[in-house]
Parts: sequence; structure tokens; C-alpha cells
Amino acid sequence: MMWLSVTQAASLVEVRKLLSTLGDAAIYTISSSSEGPMVRRVRPACQSHQPRSRERLRHRKETRSTMDGSATKCAESTHIREIFSVMIMCLSVIVATSADAADVPAKPLAPGDVHVANSRVYIRVEKTGLGHVHGVVGMLSSGHITLDADQNAGQLVFDATSFLADVAYARKYLGVEGETAAHTQREVTANMLGAEVLDVKQFPTASFDIVSTRKTTQPSRQGFPVYEFVGEFTLHGVKRPLRFQAEVENRGEFLRIRGQFPLRQSEYGIKPLRKALGAVGVADDLAVHGDIIVVNAAR
Repeated sequence: MMWLSVTQAASLVEVRKLLSTLGDAAIYTISSSSEGPMVRRVRPACQSHQPRSRERLRHRKETRSTMDGSATKCAESTHIREIFSVMIMCLSVIVATSADAADVPAKPLAPGDVHVANSRVYIRVEKTGLGHVHGVVGMLSSGHITLDADQNAGQLVFDATSFLADVAYARKYLGVEGETAAHTQREVTANMLGAEVLDVKQFPTASFDIVSTRKTTQPSRQGFPVYEFVGEFTLHGVKRPLRFQAEVENRGEFLRIRGQFPLRQSEYGIKPLRKALGAVGVADDLAVHGDIIVVNAAR
């Protein structure tokens, strides 16, 4: 017999479903323990220890051919079951991972909290020489925004390790024409995240500490209210003052806040990437676009 710990996170129901999909559930039993569900593989009948009686030994020669055939089938069956056992151990990791995520309750969002799963930052990177225009997209790791605040108006933390270059939806959002091959996307992304540019191993995040958010008198072209955001932006270990305007669209339960600002890489200690003796490269000045979803405090 063999015991497989499927981890405490996986439920017995999930394990039974897993075994049934393998079509071999008949030789397994499942029980609970202090360490979580346990899968017990019962030795097949062909592996059971059968007493060797004198009568069996006496007729051994007569039944040898039959036993040899059974042994072969038994070995094949055992081999198949061992494969299933390995599959169970591998799949149990997947089940446990899913269960872990499901067992950890999501922290409820409070008014002003950023819905990070639906928020994005986009960066348009212009070219120099024979280079290409790039469209970059990134995620936020956390955020909170308080509108109509004169101080402590919130913070946005950007996950620099999540930045991707030239994926189709980023290029479309930024109005960059054409498509980029997958291998080129990977190459550009690797260059961007590497030590020569963002150096995400040393600086995995960027942040905007918001001091104030005040409503302006002029609405946006779409008729939405416009707010001026004032604070300090930190990138690549360098902090600088930042001021820009963003429109705020009321969507009931959530607010959609969209704004943009210019960013000069060299002001943050980043040297614009150049290749081929400078013939191919990107511009120093970037355009950063934020598209942030925030829980409506007035809901």
C-alpha cells in the first residue's frame, strides 16, 4: 500500500473527483488526518501475499505458464498504477494551490480602494533613429485614492515586474499601429525589466504618493469632472514631484479615473536604451497613462 498526502488545503470531495478522472478510483481509499486528506492506494490483488500451500507447490509445474502470464499482467497493471500515483502527486499540487487560493478570503474593498485586478498603467515609448514605438502595460499591487482631499490623498503602488511590452491590447490602448511578434515582445520586455533600464530586481515597484486631489472648474471632453493630482512619484529609487490632471467617471459602485503625464527617464536615473551604436533606441521622454478603478466612496 502507499499513502499520498494531498495537503490539508484540498478537500476530500476534490480528491475523489481527481481520482475518478483518472479512472482508477477503485484501488484508492481516502481518509482524513491531522495533516489533511490522505490517499491510500491498496495493493492490487495480483500483488497480495498469498500463502504457498503444499498443494500449490505440488501443482506448480502445471500452473507455471498460467502464473507467468498473470505475473506479466500484474507487472503491467502495477506499472500503470505507479504512473497514476505520480499523476496524483502532481495533480494534488494543482488541487492544493487552487484550494489555498480559495480558502484565503479576499479582503473586502473599502471606499477609495483601488481595484487592482481591473486597473492598469500604460506607457507609450517613442523611438529614436531606426527604432520602433512601443506600448507597455503594467499592473498595480495596491492603491487608495481619496478625492477632494488637501492632504494624505492616497497612494498608488505599481508592480514593475508585471510590465509587458507590445502586447496587442496595450498597443491598441495607446494608439500604436501594427502588431509585434511574440519573440520580439519577450526580447523588448526582457530589455525593459533588465538592469540597464528598470532594474526590477533592485526596484520591483514604483509609487505615487498623493498629497492632494482637488476638483477643477473645467470638465473633460466627455463631460466628466476633472481633478488635479499633486504628489511625489518614485521610480528607480528616485523621488520627484508630480502634478497632473485626470477625469473621474462615476460608474455607480466604482469610479474610473483616467489621466496621463510625461516622464523623462533620465530624471529618474534611467539611461534610454540604445543599440547598434545608437542607431536603434527609444526616446528619453515617455507618456504614462493611468486607467484606475476605485471603489466609489459616495455609493
